[in-house]
Amino acid sequence: MISTIFQLYLENALKNAQLTSSSIEAASSVSGGSVNRAFKLQSGGKSFFLKVNQLDAFPKMFDKEILGLDLIRKSSAITVPNVLLKGEFEEQAYLVLEFVETSQPTKNYWKLFGEGLAELHQNSAQMFGLEYNNYNGSLVQVNDFKSDWTSFFIENRLMEQQRQARDKGRLDRQLSEMLEKLYPKLSSIFPKEQPSLLHGDLWSGNYLVKDGMPCFMDPSVYYGHREVDLAMTLLFGGFDKKMYESYQAKFPLEKGWEQRVDLLNLYPLLVHVNLFGSSYSQRAKSILKNYV
Repeated sequence: MISTIFQLYLENALKNAQLTSSSIEAASSVSGGSVNRAFKLQSGGKSFFLKVNQLDAFPKMFDKEILGLDLIRKSSAITVPNVLLKGEFEEQAYLVLEFVETSQPTKNYWKLFGEGLAELHQNSAQMFGLEYNNYNGSLVQVNDFKSDWTSFFIENRLMEQQRQARDKGRLDRQLSEMLEKLYPKLSSIFPKEQPSLLHGDLWSGNYLVKDGMPCFMDPSVYYGHREVDLAMTLLFGGFDKKMYESYQAKFPLEKGWEQRVDLLNLYPLLVHVNLFGSSYSQRAKSILKNYV
């Protein structure tokens, strides 16, 4: 729970921002992922979503989240939660968003999802990367610009996670050697495409149903290969087939994209190694053995 003094502080902050004129009547814990503590605040008949973390542990995490939400909001038909308030209290950083009450999806929910994702991906940039680093989970996501996808994927994604896993003692020799053998082969595997604006962490825990429509949350945005988002949707089972059909109808993928899914998912698997332990290494090895 949040402390009484923090709750009083939030009450004043919400009132000063003219978001409510009442006291906070309830503050209940809700699911907020593995990084932040999360709460549903209720005040004057309104609900707010509060995220809290340690200020020194994740510098500017909420600033980067706001920037990512704003990029998606401006670039796609898919909505995102409205940002209401951000600040610091003692040793904590906090972010207040609208509380999205999950509803029943409309009949064309997945069609709209696929079209919205395709629309997001049609936003491009000159280079792969982003002007700033952000976060994937609790890990800093390095977004240094590269002129080609292969260099970006190897250096900013796979090698960066490989380095972190080695530093944490979670990278065994076999996995490291398999990755090193993979790198020279990647340039011939991925088709050349323009950089696309990505959600960056598009698994089933990072979308909602808002008023029956798709709503994205917790982005890890950057300009990358658009197959990254499609691959991530398949890492833990896949989304409704109507989503992939409507995506293809609006922005067709290059032939053979399904065969590249596992390679792209090496990045989130290595992130999981660094976040949750070496038990995820075996799945990465099972992918790599098909290429090395």
